[in-house]
Amino acid sequence: METYDDINETIRLTTIRIQEEYPELMKYITEIPENYASLNHKGINNNDLKEYLNSLIELIASYAKEH
Repeated sequence: METYDDINETIRLTTIRIQEEYPELMKYITEIPENYASLNHKGINNNDLKEYLNSLIELIASYAKEH
């Protein structure tokens, strides 16, 4: 099971990849949006981070497919 820190590191590396390979996508990247924050209001958990990471990966895949 991935730890919170592992997922954060993957998000960081994915964001760097976007900056380097697809800088035009940076305008779509924000800090973890509210809609990824847990409904329990206890902060952001691993599932929230994974959802955000998946959204970044989908952004890359979608853009790469079209361009």
